[in-house]
Amino acid sequence: MTRILVTGAAGFLGEHLVKGLHDAGYVVRALVREQSLTVSFPADVEVAVGDLLDARAMRAVTAGCAGVVHLAGKAHVLNEKQSAALDFNGINVVGTRHILEGAVAGGASHVVFASTVKVFGETTAGCVDESWMPCPETPYARSKWVAEQLLMGYAKKTGFIAVSLRLPMVYGPTQKGNLFRMIAAIDQGRFPPLPHVNNARSMLHVGNFVHATKLALQQSRNGQPAYVVTDEKPYEISEIYDLLRTGLGKTIPKWRMPLWMLKMGAACGDMIQTATGRSVPVNSSTLEKLIGSAWYSAAAITRDLGYCPPYRFIDAVPEMIRFYRASLR
Repeated sequence: MTRILVTGAAGFLGEHLVKGLHDAGYVVRALVREQSLTVSFPADVEVAVGDLLDARAMRAVTAGCAGVVHLAGKAHVLNEKQSAALDFNGINVVGTRHILEGAVAGGASHVVFASTVKVFGETTAGCVDESWMPCPETPYARSKWVAEQLLMGYAKKTGFIAVSLRLPMVYGPTQKGNLFRMIAAIDQGRFPPLPHVNNARSMLHVGNFVHATKLALQQSRNGQPAYVVTDEKPYEISEIYDLLRTGLGKTIPKWRMPLWMLKMGAACGDMIQTATGRSVPVNSSTLEKLIGSAWYSAAAITRDLGYCPPYRFIDAVPEMIRFYRASLR
């Protein structure tokens, strides 16, 4: 049976991917940075503890694995000042190099790397696909772009099959990310009714990510070096808001907060943040994440690998609400 190494296995993506690959019949080796009592893997999953920056340990953990799915790395943060201070290059680039050296030494035939759509920038004007030139704006996005190129360089030199999956915001039953905070704020009456702004935001259900990764591991030859992976369609922010309200058992509001009022509140937040040096819940940056567009096309992976996302946001809402309710206990 084929053995697959999953790095970052204790994370949200990793935990779901380990289970998905295990259920598909793979022998899975789960790499975690430290032993965790909060992550539950199937009983016969091999669990290995190691640090990406330990080159010798990464050679050991990749030995005997026909495939590697590299999820581990330093994730982006919401605070730009914090982001600038983090060593994204040390983890996301050097750590990736250690994994790739191990994959080569161990004779792996496939390597899949979890990248980000943020290699194209923070927002989009229209729908973006792989034909667009990457233009990463943050240290996190730049480190992912460099790691993508590193992967392709190793693939060309050694001949293994490699692909980077460029992911938008991935959602599902997790406390991490903006959606969980949005659910809590709506439930507690702290999130105003959003106006219809006709924006388009691409997202990815964690189950669709698992589906895409399985397809990438089944490629018979190197094709396109990177694929955007999204749900079937993008979402408008008020659509997300209304679906979450309904899932929480709340009625859809007839009144919507005007956009000008939101912008005024964001401007006030900017002034408070500048004067105090403290982060505030609403400022121009957070508002842009709500009303701006981040729209990407998964047409290429659909065409080349037969990607057909089985999950939609509306289908995931009940599970996310159950998870949120359980976290309150």
